[in-house]
Amino acid sequence: MSQGSGTSVAESRRLLVERLAGSSYLNRSARLRDLLMYLTERVLEDEAVEIHEQEVGANVFGRPADYDTTADNIVRVHASMLRKRLEQYFAADGADEETILEIPKGNYAPVFRTRSKPAVDPLGLETVPVQAKRRFDLPLVAAISCAVLLACSTGILLWRGPTRTAAVGGGPTVRLFWSQILRPDRVTDVVIDDGAVGLYQELTGHPLSLTEYYDRSYLRNIPAVAAAGGLDPQLAASMVLRRQSSFADTSFSWKLLQLAGAGGVRTNLRFARDYTFRDAKADNAILLGNGRTNPWLQPFEAKLGIRWQFDRTEAVYYPVDAWQANRSYLTGQPGETHEGYFSIALLPNLGDTGNVMLISATGGSATNSAADFLSDERSLSGLRRHLPATKDGAFPPFEALIKAKGRSSLPHEVSLVFCRQAAR
Repeated sequence: MSQGSGTSVAESRRLLVERLAGSSYLNRSARLRDLLMYLTERVLEDEAVEIHEQEVGANVFGRPADYDTTADNIVRVHASMLRKRLEQYFAADGADEETILEIPKGNYAPVFRTRSKPAVDPLGLETVPVQAKRRFDLPLVAAISCAVLLACSTGILLWRGPTRTAAVGGGPTVRLFWSQILRPDRVTDVVIDDGAVGLYQELTGHPLSLTEYYDRSYLRNIPAVAAAGGLDPQLAASMVLRRQSSFADTSFSWKLLQLAGAGGVRTNLRFARDYTFRDAKADNAILLGNGRTNPWLQPFEAKLGIRWQFDRTEAVYYPVDAWQANRSYLTGQPGETHEGYFSIALLPNLGDTGNVMLISATGGSATNSAADFLSDERSLSGLRRHLPATKDGAFPPFEALIKAKGRSSLPHEVSLVFCRQAAR
């Protein structure tokens, strides 16, 4: 893919990595894709010039930090396989890429080098007529895209710095609740939503499954899906490959870290596109967004009645209760000071080894209200009274829908719509 004048070198390289991850050479191998994403992120984000085998074994393959690399060759084997897959990609589907990515032997830090051959978009976007009939005006789509993307903080979203430590403060119910998520014996992942992929689905009306999202297979269908949805395929590709999230989620994440304070619990801030099934089965997690903006919520929907739908006319998300004849909770007209909603769910993680909390909301104001609600003793005590008692007093698996009044973030200016146990 040729690099436009408005595309930075770093962005161009990130897009190349996304195309590689979504290619047929890598998208069916979770381990090779995870290895590629970790190594390239260390170079692009941390500017690493040298990456050692032991680091990769610990951070990608779950080996102990001091494991014996002479007795365990898992990194060398997978790095060799990854090198071969990269060579195959650049010799075939990526033959017209301007930039080649290589992993030199003896050092696992990827190297990007330029080749002079003219590039053609490997997604095949040139084969799709740009002037396809649209249901959306291109200027409007561009304006919406810019408005959403400008509200994002890419630097924060791509942040995967050192493991953070945390210990919950607050009243007894607040501490009890958060002790089920933030525990000293396991990592807690804070997974923020993928705003670009959410916007892509909103504009095309084409939902993505977690499988498509995880293996990046949806990238191959962008031209056809975009054209069918009335979008310029090149605009859609440029939009969906960006790594963006909502400001509300980043704000919630910072409030969470402030709530937690300093202590002995390990927490990681993760972008939804970088999350893995291995993490989802092993770690505690806080998942922000909804099934469209963060597909990692999808596996838990079978245990919950709340579904988040997108109203294309009003361009807002709203909750629907599937267990109560699909009752909808609408929020009013755009621009009005209206009520918002947020939902909270606490469930076992995918491996049944820990807990996961799901936070969804109608917008930024409601998301902020959720953060305040979860740090308020009176609010959580009221929520706990609506749930069955347990032997240890802990919160059982549940879901709750809460209404936030107007744009106020005061925890007491919310009302509980319902709270109930989750399905087993």
